[in-house]
Amino acid sequence: MTQQHNTHAIVIGGSLAGLWTARVLSDHFDRVTILERDQFPEGAAHRPGTPQDKHIHILLERGATIMNKLFPGIGEELLAAGASHIDLTLEARTKMRGHWMPRFASGRKSYACSRILLESMIRSRVAGLPNVMLRGGARVQGLVTQGERIIGVRVRWREDGEEHFESADFVVDASGRGSKTPHWLAALGYAQPEETVIDARLGYASRHYRAPQGTSFDWHTLGVGQYAPDQTRAGLIFTAEDGHWMVLLAGIMGDYPPTEPDAFNAFAKEIDPKFYAALQSAEPISNIVGYRRTENRWRHYERLERWPDRFVVIGDATCGFNPIYGQGMTVAAIAAEALDKAFRRARGRIDGVGQRYQNDYAKVADPAWLLSASTDLEWLGQSSATKPAERFAGWYMPKLLDTVVFDRTVHLAFIGVINLSEPVTSLFRPTIVARVLRHWWQTRKQQDSAEMTSASVPLHA
Repeated sequence: MTQQHNTHAIVIGGSLAGLWTARVLSDHFDRVTILERDQFPEGAAHRPGTPQDKHIHILLERGATIMNKLFPGIGEELLAAGASHIDLTLEARTKMRGHWMPRFASGRKSYACSRILLESMIRSRVAGLPNVMLRGGARVQGLVTQGERIIGVRVRWREDGEEHFESADFVVDASGRGSKTPHWLAALGYAQPEETVIDARLGYASRHYRAPQGTSFDWHTLGVGQYAPDQTRAGLIFTAEDGHWMVLLAGIMGDYPPTEPDAFNAFAKEIDPKFYAALQSAEPISNIVGYRRTENRWRHYERLERWPDRFVVIGDATCGFNPIYGQGMTVAAIAAEALDKAFRRARGRIDGVGQRYQNDYAKVADPAWLLSASTDLEWLGQSSATKPAERFAGWYMPKLLDTVVFDRTVHLAFIGVINLSEPVTSLFRPTIVARVLRHWWQTRKQQDSAEMTSASVPLHA
């Protein structure tokens, strides 16, 4: 191990970002404590602090690679528990930009299962580490400093309602979108971070179904995407464990799906006939649950001139993405991996690691941010972009998506990027750009020709 002796790290938040982080910190500290507001459930069960766990989650290829590295053998355990390992270009039937996508083996695979199962298995692995402790019922009230260094946190325990000081040599906030770090920093005399928010007002509603018996489908997931400016509705049927389907309906620009059963079905009927027919063949087995906290929100801690030492903010607590694009769990895993590398470079000297890492966090978040923000900007318009890269991506990405449907080379490049396995820059290679612009130009010529032909046809009474 590379850690100093008798050191203790605290992770605030016991969801996946906190679990990934605790796992890597266990290699660098004698003790790691996860402080979570909820009591941790036994096994695969819902937690109030993760309302989104009732909805579809996808662990992308890059996240799956990191997971198997951090927890050897866990992929096999997930499969034994009913998860599937699927190629999303082969085993998914997807309608994008108004066209059904061609299906072929890409070689890029993701784990398909419920968020509850995935989190419970990772939590079990983390809890089994000899130097990690999971403590539920902990409401963190603030940070405690000594000079410019964090030395612990103030915690109010649910069991006695009293506030206590928990000392630590390093603290990580992985508490999600509801993070209180901006207020905690202000209370200590630090500036609050600037925020970038791109909100396409997307909402979704989910329901669980029992998959139809005696009927076979040639897909593992069936998805119909939104398409600006008119197709505001989307749907996804996702095969989870236990022969269940997780069904998600989504609407953008305020076209929120309802949570009343008849209205839910009526909304689904307008998405696509094939999607609706599959849904009608299954049996609903749960209530309908809605979710609307979907804005892209980046708290720019990397821009602060002063930063307390031995402290970092990670995951959705600093940069949250529109969850409809499925990037959050994987970005949190990438962030934890980057924190591990930061400690290894430091060779046991933990002073300065926090600020250096926080300053570099933009490199972790930026690729996923560009993908998510550029897609939402197609709906919001380029005036909502906050920097040149967003404006360019907002102009280019719709053209690339139009090309993906018809060009396998572009499709394969896109699949690598959305799985976060390849850099976003690979979509801007000259060969890819040339294919995208050629398709865009040909499409424009065809549209202009069709309009001219239409305009030349005489009208008769």
